Amino acid sequence: MIPAPRSVLFVPASNARALEKARTLDCDAVVIDLEDAVGPADKDAARAAALGALPSFGGRAAVRINAADTAWGANDLEALRGQPALALVLSKAGSPDEVRWAASAGLPVWAMIETLAGVLDLAAMAAEPGVEALILGQNDLAAEMGALAGPNRAPLHWAMSLIVTTARFHGQIALDGVFNAYRDEAGFAAECAQGRAFGFHGKTLIHPSQITPANAAFGPSQAEIAWAQAVVDAYAADGAEQAGVLSVNGQMVERLHLEQARRVLARG
Repeated sequence: MIPAPRSVLFVPASNARALEKARTLDCDAVVIDLEDAVGPADKDAARAAALGALPSFGGRAAVRINAADTAWGANDLEALRGQPALALVLSKAGSPDEVRWAASAGLPVWAMIETLAGVLDLAAMAAEPGVEALILGQNDLAAEMGALAGPNRAPLHWAMSLIVTTARFHGQIALDGVFNAYRDEAGFAAECAQGRAFGFHGKTLIHPSQITPANAAFGPSQAEIAWAQAVVDAYAADGAEQAGVLSVNGQMVERLHLEQARRVLARG
């Protein structure tokens, strides 16, 4: 399991300039996209471009393939066997069978939850060997629901909580969905804050301008790091190693907070 990424940038495999630029960006991971961002006529060329680009990312790039029931899914899957990809991103994951199909490539699977079937069969899919991350595909999910998500994404809250709860239960990564209005800085910041409040580890992105604010939103603040260090130091003091409850900076903390503090410092 890799450290949970704060920022995961989707890049079309068919866009050579974007692929080249992505190598230099400060996102924690890149997803080279063979699915939605690539038109039918460009699928084969995009697959070849993705395979050519992968080694230059040093293990920081995953690849999103087309679904098993498309004309390109089987070729995408076969092409990724033995490749130095961070993960295989399974679009429109809807059943354990589809997850097992994706896992047969021998790579960690990041399952995109963007269909009603994916939400309703989430527990079974997440329990499959090889699943490393669950990703909210909010645009497709809202469309299939017939929902108008709106700025607060209220119709998606149940699915968001379910994704985070399931991922955390299995020790997997939970990634929030993309925010399309990349020039709306305030809207993006608000959605990042909401995603973090729900418990997502990080956010998927569609534009390089979203990387820095996502890294800031999903990384620990200086105040959080200071709190975490104070908790760790308190439990490391003489006689406190086995304590159940301690007072730290005027607040009562328990051992569960010690584990939380350690996670904050590791992430920081």
